Amino acid sequence: MAEYSPIARTIINMWNSSFTKTFFIRTDRKNVKFNYVKTFNSIKPTNRNSNKKMKIKEYKKPTGNTIITSKDGLKIVASVWLNPKVSDKWVVGVHGFNSSRFDVLYLTWHYRALGYNILTFDFRNHGASENDIVSWGYKEKWDLMSVIEWLTKNYIISQIGLVGTSMGAFTCIYTLMTEQVFIEENKIRWLVSDSAYMSVNNMISEMISDNAFKMIETYAQNILEDILKIYKQEYKVDFKGLDFIKLIQKGQNYIPIMFIHNRFDRVTNFLDSFKMQEIKNNIEHSDQNELIIYDEGYNHTKSIIKFTKDYTNRTLEFVKKHQLESK
Repeated sequence: MAEYSPIARTIINMWNSSFTKTFFIRTDRKNVKFNYVKTFNSIKPTNRNSNKKMKIKEYKKPTGNTIITSKDGLKIVASVWLNPKVSDKWVVGVHGFNSSRFDVLYLTWHYRALGYNILTFDFRNHGASENDIVSWGYKEKWDLMSVIEWLTKNYIISQIGLVGTSMGAFTCIYTLMTEQVFIEENKIRWLVSDSAYMSVNNMISEMISDNAFKMIETYAQNILEDILKIYKQEYKVDFKGLDFIKLIQKGQNYIPIMFIHNRFDRVTNFLDSFKMQEIKNNIEHSDQNELIIYDEGYNHTKSIIKFTKDYTNRTLEFVKKHQLESK
């Protein structure tokens, strides 16, 4: 085994543990865990229970839960919230890193006003799903595709919309850029991308440089290179291909995307959403892809809490433009 920087391995181990310590393992997979990052973040009022802030009383009471087998055999846990009115329209909520299927619900709930049912799920290595590495979209795509396939096999579907946040948003973008036939066959019509990154390689580089201690700043590039090598050689994941500019192709007919970001996001760069929207519209010679940049208030993935009315109205209008008309 090649020798790599111990700092690189430490960073990867922290990602794969989601900064979490498991204290008790339950048979129903609802393990007792302590998440250091979430506990620290909960000190900030903006990060405390977004579902409650959006007045979602049912967030702990899904219509049903299920276990789905991902493409490589991992068990993925998902939950369904059926609309009070019988409907064949669905929103799939796709959470970010160090999050869960319940944590993304607040970004999907308002689509119920348009008649959508909701499905959310835990990525591998998150929530109640089985453990694996965090691959920032590469393997997570398999989880998303498997969940959608399960949905179309178990329900009558007229159309599906995707709502992704952070890593989940990039995973959605990665999927629609590389799985065009799958997107069409499963009647996926639109995507709302909140706080996505544009390139896994650049995102990791910024993460390391922004958080590096002064004493190791000069070694940040070496650490990044070791991380990329470990993932490629040991995990068979090549991050250099996970780049929006490399993925998007001329002449393809992609589904429309609404990109949303906060200018003061300290986790992902708002310019990534700005660039992706501009590039996609230019390549497609269209204006169907839209952009919202909020200039104040809550940061990473939380703009809906500060700008609830504007956020919900504009995303609902976007969906109305691109959904199929009800029969």
